[in-house]
Amino acid sequence: MTTQGHIIIGTAGHIDHGKTSLVKILTGVDTDRLKEEKERGITIELGFAPITLPSGLRLGLVDVPGHERFVRNMVAGATGIDLVLLVIAADEGVMPQTREHLDICQLLGVKDGVIALTKTDMVDDEWLEMITEDVREYLSGTFLQDAPIVPVSSITGSGKEEMVAAIEAAARKIPGRTDKGIFRLPVDRVFTMKGFGTVVTGTQTSGNISTGEEILFLPGDRKTKLRGLQVHGESVSKSSAGTRTALNLQGIDKDEIHRGQTAVRAGVLRSTLMLDAKVRLLPSAPRPLKNRERVRLHLYTAEIMTRTIILEGEVIQPGEEGLIQLRLEEPAIALPGDRFVIRSYSPMATIGGGHIIDPLPGKHRRNRPPVIERLKRLEEGNLQDRVEVFLEEAGDFGLEAANLSVRTGLDTPEMKELLSRMDDDSKVVLAVTGDGTLAYSAASFDRIKERLLNALEKFHQANPARAGIGREELRMRVARQLPDRPYRNLLAALQDLSAIALDGDIVAIGSHEAKLTPEQEALAGKLMKLLDKSQVSAPFLPEISEDLKVPPADLKTVLNLLSDRGDLARIKDDYFIVSRAHESLMKGVEEYFSTRQEMALADFREIVNTTRKWMIPLLEYLDRTQVTMRKGDVRIKRGSVNREP
Repeated sequence: MTTQGHIIIGTAGHIDHGKTSLVKILTGVDTDRLKEEKERGITIELGFAPITLPSGLRLGLVDVPGHERFVRNMVAGATGIDLVLLVIAADEGVMPQTREHLDICQLLGVKDGVIALTKTDMVDDEWLEMITEDVREYLSGTFLQDAPIVPVSSITGSGKEEMVAAIEAAARKIPGRTDKGIFRLPVDRVFTMKGFGTVVTGTQTSGNISTGEEILFLPGDRKTKLRGLQVHGESVSKSSAGTRTALNLQGIDKDEIHRGQTAVRAGVLRSTLMLDAKVRLLPSAPRPLKNRERVRLHLYTAEIMTRTIILEGEVIQPGEEGLIQLRLEEPAIALPGDRFVIRSYSPMATIGGGHIIDPLPGKHRRNRPPVIERLKRLEEGNLQDRVEVFLEEAGDFGLEAANLSVRTGLDTPEMKELLSRMDDDSKVVLAVTGDGTLAYSAASFDRIKERLLNALEKFHQANPARAGIGREELRMRVARQLPDRPYRNLLAALQDLSAIALDGDIVAIGSHEAKLTPEQEALAGKLMKLLDKSQVSAPFLPEISEDLKVPPADLKTVLNLLSDRGDLARIKDDYFIVSRAHESLMKGVEEYFSTRQEMALADFREIVNTTRKWMIPLLEYLDRTQVTMRKGDVRIKRGSVNREP
C-alpha cells in the first residue's frame, strides 16, 4: 500500500533563531519540554508535534536543537525527514549552525523544503528585503535554491498563513511511501508514561508493524511485545513508514533501551561492526580524510566512533568522494542506501557523509581492483544485479531468502517473489522454495552440479554393481565444506531436476542401474543362503571369505549391492544380516520396550538369542541408528524402532 500522508518535516537552523517559537505558532505545541530547556531558552533534545494542514493533510514536525554542542541530536532528528524548514532570523542572517545544518540535510539526502525568515518584527522593510536577497544568494546551488522564502513573526503572527501554504505546497510534491520493506524504527526517545509503562518514539523508516507483534531492539538482544501504537499522537493498530511513531512496550524497563538502538521484527536483521559505503567530503572540510582516520559516525539516531578505511587511493580531498569501509567501535544496523553523516573527532565539525552500499561486508584489503569493482556493481546495479553479486559470492553455499533480505532491504516475502521471477528468467536456481527458500546463482549451481555428476559417474564406472554412493561419502569427495542442511537441499534440487536419484542415503545418477555379472549373481545367491541360515549370528566378512574362498573385496561389492537394494542390513562394515533377521530384531526390541524402561545385556540376549560376539555390534548399531541410547550399563529407548535397514 502507498500513502501520501506519511510526511515528516524537520526544523534546522542556528541557535536562538526562533525554531521552537515557529513550531508553537504552527502547531500550538511547545516542543521545549525539559526543565533545562525552559530555563536556558534553548532546545537541547528533540521535540515533536503533529501539524494538520488546511487540506486535511497531516504531517509530523521534528524540532531540532541549534546549539553546536547538540548537533548530534540535530542529526538524529534530521535523519528520515522529507522536508526541511530552514529557520533564519532576519536580524542576523546566515550563521555557523545554519551552514552546518544545511550541509547535514544535503548529506542526508533531503530534497526539498521551505525557508522561514523569522523575527521580522525586529527589522524594517528595507533590511528584510536585503536579508532575503542574501539568503537567496547563499542557497544558490543547494537543494533549496528554488524553495520559497517566507517572512514570519512568532510575536505578531504575521506570515503564518503564507508559511502554512508554502509547507502544504512542498508536502504535495513528496512522493507517496510504501509500507513494504523491513520494519525499522530508530529510537530517539525513551520514557515512561504513568498507566502505560515504557514508551519509545522515532521516525519509522520502512515497513509496517502491528500491535501484539514481537519486536527486538538492535544492537542488543532485548525482545518485547508491542502493547500499543500511536502515530502523530493518535492510537492506531498498525503503523507504516514515514510516520512519527510511539511504541508502548510490554514488560520492559526504560533503562533497558536507549537512543541509537533500532526496533525491528525479531529474527529479521542483525548488527555489524563493518559497513561498506561511499562517502563525500564537504568542500568546506578543513582537511583531507586520511586512511584509518577516527571519526564520529551518525547513522540514524546512533553516534559511533569509527575508523575510515579508504579502499581506493590514499586520501579523500574536500569536495571529493570515495569508497570506504567503516570499521565501527560499537555494533550498528543498516541497510543498503541508508544515509549517514561523519564528523571529525576533535574539534567536532561536520566533514562529510554518504550512503551504505553493503551492510554486512567482510574485511577488505585496500586498493584491490576486485573489491572496487564489486562495490561499484552493488552501488550502480539494480536490485536483481545486487542479488546476483551476493549469490555469486555464496558459491556452493547458496543463500536463503532471509539472508538476502538483510543484504538488500527487501522483506522476506518480497525477496521470495523476486527470486521466483529471477528463477523464471534462469538468473537463479531455487534449491528450496517456500519456508527456507534457498537460491543459487545459475553459474554456481551449474558448477556444483557438474562436480557432483562427475563424481557419481566415476563412482559408477568403478562400482557398476553398486546402486550408488553413500550421501556422506559423496559430500566428503565433492562438497566437504557444505553444512548438512544446504547439502541435503542441493541434492533434493538435483533430484527434482531428475539429474540424480536418492534412495535413503544412497545417491546415484538418475539413469544408473546397478548390474551384477553372472558370477556376481551366483555369489549373491550363495551369500543370501548362508546369511539367511545364520540370521543375526551371521558370519563376519573375513569368515565368509575363508568359507567361500572369495577375496573380501569381491564379497564386499556384492554385499553392498544387496544392502543397497534392501535384501541385507549393514550392521557394520564387515557384518551383514538378512532383512528378515533385521525385522525380527526390531520387533523384539519394540516389544521389550513396550513394557519396560531399561534393557540390560542379559535382557538383550533373551531378544536375539546369540552370544556377546554378535550382541555388541548389534547394540552399537541400535545406538548409532538412534533406536536406543546407552545409559551406564543399560540401554533406554531413544526413538522409533520402525526403521529401514
